[in-house]
Amino acid sequence: MTAAEPSPLPNNNDDTSTTKAATPKRAPRIIRRKKKKGASACSSSTDANNNDIPAHIQNNTQLHHIISTTLPKDYEFEIPKTIWRIEKANATAVALQLPEGLTMYASTIGDILIKFAYRFQPPPTPNPSQDQDDDDDGSGKKKKSDSRPTEINSLSILGDVTYGACCIDDLSARALGCDLLVHYGHSCLVPLTCTVIPCLYIFVEIRVDVQHLVDCVKLTFLEEEKDRRRNKTDNNVIGEEKDEGESSAPTTRIIEALVMGTVQFRSAVIESAQRLDNSSATTSDSPCQVQFEAIVPQAKPLSPGEVLGCTAPSGLAAMDFQEALSKTRRRQARRNNQDVASASSADTTSADDGNLTRERLMIFLADGRFHLEAAMISNPSLRALRYDPYSKTLTEERYEIVQMKKLRREAILSVRQILGISPSARRMDVISGKVDYQQSSDDIANSILHQPSSKPCSPTDSSRPIITMGIILGTLGRQGNPAILSRIRTLLHSHGIRTIIVLLSEIFPKKLEMMSTSAPGSGGGVSAWVQIACPRLSIDWGHYFCVPVLSPFELFVALGEVADSSLWVAGEEKEEDGYPMDFYSKSGGPWANYYDSNKDRKVMSYGT
Repeated sequence: MTAAEPSPLPNNNDDTSTTKAATPKRAPRIIRRKKKKGASACSSSTDANNNDIPAHIQNNTQLHHIISTTLPKDYEFEIPKTIWRIEKANATAVALQLPEGLTMYASTIGDILIKFAYRFQPPPTPNPSQDQDDDDDGSGKKKKSDSRPTEINSLSILGDVTYGACCIDDLSARALGCDLLVHYGHSCLVPLTCTVIPCLYIFVEIRVDVQHLVDCVKLTFLEEEKDRRRNKTDNNVIGEEKDEGESSAPTTRIIEALVMGTVQFRSAVIESAQRLDNSSATTSDSPCQVQFEAIVPQAKPLSPGEVLGCTAPSGLAAMDFQEALSKTRRRQARRNNQDVASASSADTTSADDGNLTRERLMIFLADGRFHLEAAMISNPSLRALRYDPYSKTLTEERYEIVQMKKLRREAILSVRQILGISPSARRMDVISGKVDYQQSSDDIANSILHQPSSKPCSPTDSSRPIITMGIILGTLGRQGNPAILSRIRTLLHSHGIRTIIVLLSEIFPKKLEMMSTSAPGSGGGVSAWVQIACPRLSIDWGHYFCVPVLSPFELFVALGEVADSSLWVAGEEKEEDGYPMDFYSKSGGPWANYYDSNKDRKVMSYGT
């Protein structure tokens, strides 16, 4: 038998060891199922095959006519998908939750769902064996073979304020007796495995004029390059004479664009990056040329290019842009069935190195600054341009990162003084910059869980003043994470600090003032707070409270559990040091929602 011939089937009388040696082990077969284009794994609890919308919904001309005449055409509310999800779940009590900007469409959406859900379902396919079993239930009466609902009995609109996907209010929906919640306008931050009733996330993607965005960017940098060259020429005339022909030499300016935006514009973000990448802007009357290279960064588990007010990609200024660009082009070439090798090796730098300049910046697609500010806080050294799709304007945005870090540093130092905590000598060396010490998230968590526990000081203990620190758990939807509360409470108790837990749907200065004290150690109130709701509340509004209000990350810094040198240098020379915006990032530390057991959102006991 030659090597090319297949091995014969083993005989029962053959020796087992010989059979094993002669028959090569078959490699395991791996089957990968491709996701349907445009489908999101987090928007439904079922797989892509079960998400195929049936014909009685997808091809319903009356439904599409009502959608096109009652809802804005540029907003994708995914009504057919929602109806199909209701029918699949046999839901008869449905709740809708929308952010403030979309609430005006809530009643219209509710009327459409009530009118079309279950109304056009085809009769069930008859099953002879099932019909025989259902004919008689033993009492001589026929049983109903089709027990599907025929209509939505109740539809509720949740009217509480909704700031983001962290405010998804499945608990209130369950209290109302609903068996399905549809959340509009945000990505799926809270996993469906953590909600008490089935939920459906609808991103509400908005269609915008992508080509206008790209044209604005090209025109802006082309005009900038003309002005730079004009100023350079004027300076040469005033100053020393340059070599002949130097001023007229063609120059190439390469813009490394990092395109991001909010989840409503995620398709437009990707499309604009594709149109901008490997493109150029030039004029016949000017020797200058501007070329663009564009990628879409990602802070997992968020969608590519998606930025939240508390979570944004970090390290963009120091990243290997060319490597990321090569991966992006190869991925795009595979999708378009193009040559991957030629796509990854595409070269847009035709000019000599002497006349070549590179500039990296962020291009953000959104109608406001709040989400962009998270990207600027995380990457303060990068220039930021924001395109407003409604006013169709491109503006340059700035953020006072030095002033922000100064305010947060003062709050952290104030908490240290109140709690009587002084970091170790090594921690102080790190803070002052004498040593370069990097701690992983696992090291930080393990240092908390394995350090000796000290009991909180009792009211009768006169050896030290009574200091109480309040822990605020946000109750606006799912803002507060009980698992993070457990970690923080354990951390404070390990330092001998007494705690009190307060549940608040919204945090106002007047509310905390009634429970706080300006005289730490007097025992008459809370001396400082840490809030597990929204980190931006501490960053943006923390200095308006009567006592310090820290975010979970800032508390870890205050207690010396993590050294963050960026908070301790407020000079302009350290402006490139960003502040971590990782509250819903997988790369976040023990203070973040997706760290280790925090993602289960359950109260844990750490032995203190």
